[in-house]
Amino acid sequence: MTHRILLRAGHVLSMDPAVGDLPQGDVLIEDGRIAAVDREISADAEVLDMTGRIVIPGFVDTHRHTWEASIRNVAPDATLDDYFVDILDTFAPLYTPDDVYAANLAGALECLNAGITTLVDWSHINNTPEHPDAAIRALTETGIRAQYAYGSANTSLADYWFESKIAIPGDDVRRVRTEYFASDGGLLTLALATRGPGFCVNDVVTSE
Repeated sequence: MTHRILLRAGHVLSMDPAVGDLPQGDVLIEDGRIAAVDREISADAEVLDMTGRIVIPGFVDTHRHTWEASIRNVAPDATLDDYFVDILDTFAPLYTPDDVYAANLAGALECLNAGITTLVDWSHINNTPEHPDAAIRALTETGIRAQYAYGSANTSLADYWFESKIAIPGDDVRRVRTEYFASDGGLLTLALATRGPGFCVNDVVTSE
């Protein structure tokens, strides 16, 4: 049975030139997808009154280290150098898969609460194969749309940054692809969070 929600009488900012902006408009959602946008829609649906509210597509966060949600306030005035030392070389090596799961769950829910419905999760906390498993499980459970960008481990700043000679493990990337991303049509998709020539030797850059 189709589940319908009708957003009634909101100020619709469609971001679609063909639809335009509607100072007072309706949005019909069917089974989690937008089915219609118009000035007035009649439908057998659960009606939510949007009077006085803005109805807008979800925001997109193109670069978030979601695993850091649990330590978001520890370095508010940090420089980039401080970040590498205090976060990547101090906290990151201590993160367990359970820590990653909890942080990714909280971080993704924070996004949804703030109107961010899509994010790129640049996940450079893959210290063991269980770490990406935990991160992906948390993203899946929140229902957010995300690109999970598989990054490096972070057990040692010297090993993984600034002339790093250790490549992201291709075998585990392929395992993750097979287990969680067999289809490209899901809410979650897979990417590779390469560090680039500023942080790795050329052979590693080429390999990744």
